Amino acid sequence: MTQLPVFALRSHVEELVWPAIQSGRAAEIMSLQRQFDQSQFWSPEQIKSAQFSQLAKLVEHSLRTVPAYAARLRSAGITAGKPLTEALWQRIPVLTRSELRTLGAALHSSAAPASFGALSVASSGGSSGLPVTVRKSAVEELFWQAINIRDEVWNRENLQGTIARLRDVRVGLPPHISAASRTSHGALIDDWGSPSNLIWKTGKMGIISPDLPLETQAKFLTKLKPDYLYTFPSCLRPLLSHFQVSGRRLTSLKSVWTVSESVDESLRQACFDVFGCKIIQNYTCGEIGYLALQCPTCTNLHVQSEVVYLEILDAENKPCAPGEIGRVVVTPLHNYAMPLLRYELGDEAEAGGPCGCGRGLPVMTRVVGRTEDYLTLPSGRRRRVNINHYRLSSISAVREFQLVQNSLNEVELKLALSRPLTPDELTVINTILDRETEGLFETRLTYHDALPRTSTGKLRAFISLLT
Repeated sequence: MTQLPVFALRSHVEELVWPAIQSGRAAEIMSLQRQFDQSQFWSPEQIKSAQFSQLAKLVEHSLRTVPAYAARLRSAGITAGKPLTEALWQRIPVLTRSELRTLGAALHSSAAPASFGALSVASSGGSSGLPVTVRKSAVEELFWQAINIRDEVWNRENLQGTIARLRDVRVGLPPHISAASRTSHGALIDDWGSPSNLIWKTGKMGIISPDLPLETQAKFLTKLKPDYLYTFPSCLRPLLSHFQVSGRRLTSLKSVWTVSESVDESLRQACFDVFGCKIIQNYTCGEIGYLALQCPTCTNLHVQSEVVYLEILDAENKPCAPGEIGRVVVTPLHNYAMPLLRYELGDEAEAGGPCGCGRGLPVMTRVVGRTEDYLTLPSGRRRRVNINHYRLSSISAVREFQLVQNSLNEVELKLALSRPLTPDELTVINTILDRETEGLFETRLTYHDALPRTSTGKLRAFISLLT
């Protein structure tokens, strides 16, 4: 069973330090942690049985209160009172992102349970070019916070440590903190924020914008000496290169926590080589929340089965076997305000086998990328893009890069540079580009002050203008 750090707990009863007494939202979160401690070690069969008990309730609710689902479910042979089997479940049509945008409010429940609390709206960042909006209830927020705390319990060694946040400073920060974060001094706040500060007496958090020059970011981190760094993989790559080339040292880090974008083995190795620490990755989306957390003992991603039913499907909509790559299809178990039954995210992932940690939670070996991250060859055949991020990022002049397919005949590599490339560096970049395009395209390099990011700060490594 997971051991929670006792003396770090925040007591809600004045003058009581130990044992701590918690109330309100903190007590709700900790009650769920107690259940999570048990369910994570259930057998896969036990977990799936519990999930289908909850899915059956969700499907009944959808039949009664969401007219847009009635025809979809009946076409799958699902009717009120009929037991929900896995075979029946797999007959439900997959809900695409485009369909979600088109149906919109037609997927809203006409009778969301009052006990689920106030309704709110969540939006995705639209990294696929198709932003979507989803209605949720307060229960969904509670589960999001509970999984966030599980991530801390699984992977955070020091709750009193300092976090450096190096990501979009426009999102979720008070105006004065956001403004300070855009200066070379950054901002420093007293704790890690909610929900961590509801549960524990945490350390401080330093915040600085990733839009500032790498030298400024490096000076801020060197002075702060954080225990943890929280950033995007696309921000981490050039930062690692800067530290490596400049000779700066940052020996305080216990781990780097990444969000939103995929992490490959080359980035994990680079982080270990330069910072001497591991990367902790999670898998989330704006429409749903947490989907998977990194295992405490390895780099596997454990599906958070207490809150989401996640499927990895092949081209024939059949479940992928371990080692196979397929489309990620998810169903949040507790969204009664706007049920999303078998919703296709637009991501691809590799299915994994049982994890050596003993947890029964399903495993994804890795999130491969977006389903649209494919080059379309002149022959019409599609091939996944596999550009060598680490070799590009190891060139100190390269701050950001993005591969763009403009046509069936042309591929463009966009570069944001801190200085002009040397002849040797230009040779390396052209070699990488030629290898990726197999000599089938005209290729060109273009130079930019900065590359556009999504509304949530993501930098997409590949874009096809054919779709």
